[in-house]
Amino acid sequence: MSNEKVYFRTIVLFYFRKGKNAVQTAKKVTDVHEEGAVNERMVQRWFKKFQDVDFSLNDEKRSGRPINIDKDQISSLIESNPHYTTREIAEMLRISKSSVENHLH
Repeated sequence: MSNEKVYFRTIVLFYFRKGKNAVQTAKKVTDVHEEGAVNERMVQRWFKKFQDVDFSLNDEKRSGRPINIDKDQISSLIESNPHYTTREIAEMLRISKSSVENHLH
């Protein structure tokens, strides 16, 4: 799990404990951090988890086969056509757009 996810979840937990709602929390976080760092729906999911007295900031284990992503394939596609969008690369490799974005950084 990335440290960035835990960082934002810690902030969400802080505002949850201060009695803020999901809308207020998402706004406060995006006022300080870049747009898209969190969104209201994500904050609502974490608030629900905290309301259920689950304060773990880590993702739950998921069933299914882990996705193997070949960074070289992504790099090759970008080199062959730098104008490809992340969505186009994701569709070509049959992976999620966020997986492409994560492997570009």
